[in-house]
Amino acid sequence: MRTVVKNAITGIFLLGGIIGLYFILKQHSLKDIIMTYSSFDPLTLLFYIIVLLILFCVLTYRWDIILRTRNIKVAFHKLFVYRLIGIAINFITPGPRVGGEPTQATLLTKHGVEFTEGLGTIVIDKIIDTTTSGLLFLIGVILVGLKYSFPGNTEAALLIGGVLFVSVFVLFYYRMLSNKHFFLNIFRFFRLDKTNIKWLMNLEHSIEKIELIMIEFYKHNKKAFIKALSISIFSWVIMFFEYHFATRLLGLNLGVSEIFFIISFVGMAQLFPIPMAVGALEAGQVSAFALINLPTSSGIALAFLVRMKDIVWAIIGLILLATYGFHIAKFVEGKYRDEKREPLK
Repeated sequence: MRTVVKNAITGIFLLGGIIGLYFILKQHSLKDIIMTYSSFDPLTLLFYIIVLLILFCVLTYRWDIILRTRNIKVAFHKLFVYRLIGIAINFITPGPRVGGEPTQATLLTKHGVEFTEGLGTIVIDKIIDTTTSGLLFLIGVILVGLKYSFPGNTEAALLIGGVLFVSVFVLFYYRMLSNKHFFLNIFRFFRLDKTNIKWLMNLEHSIEKIELIMIEFYKHNKKAFIKALSISIFSWVIMFFEYHFATRLLGLNLGVSEIFFIISFVGMAQLFPIPMAVGALEAGQVSAFALINLPTSSGIALAFLVRMKDIVWAIIGLILLATYGFHIAKFVEGKYRDEKREPLK
């Protein structure tokens, strides 16, 4: 029953995204979008690909640092492959790019890593990434706001959203460093632990185990945390060059604040529960380009380029997953079935 409901919701969001994409494309000339690619330069494309590979290596290294705090040592090239597989699954599943994390954790079990522990390291990595993304988005909004005039209450809404984001993460890190739960408290605040529904009880148990791993990391591995956070900030510098070359491929020469602003809207689009961010990515780029007084057709062209990059990564990741012959769904299902038999602490 849960699977049917989940698939129905996914289908509704996907249909909504397709309809939204249709109306976006209807309002823009296909000729203008295609003309944006007229200055496509092979050398710039080569630099773009090189930067993508460097970025991926840096992000894999951040995960490796977190794993080593748990005495988990896996060859770098294998972590690279596992992360790529996770990205592939994230791309084709709905939600804020979280579908591939259980897959990565499952692949770690091939190295004797307990599933929940592996998933805990991935959640830590994800939260550090989200933290720096939110902070840099707020900085980007401020920089763009100083240079451009936002229509209506857009600037206030973006700033309020950014402040709320920072407040939540300050509270999160405060509780982690104080040896207190965060997500488990939210779970219990809504009284979900009182429902006696088996899958919710299992979820509560999983959240508790993962948060204990997170608390231990933040409290006892501060140097590793600072290092991982620094690498995450550095990854944004690399990402700046990624989008610098991406926009140059479209014949645009943008400043630092504009590029960071565009990157932030790409990240926001990927938070919508729509497979492949269909429609949301294009809408986000149309909005971003309009706010900084650039042709919105260029925004759609950039969205298509980003989507093509993601599709290539997804194809490579799915091919790698197929070569492993690993039935992820059955393993995860079996793992959670086993955890249901464990009593809650």
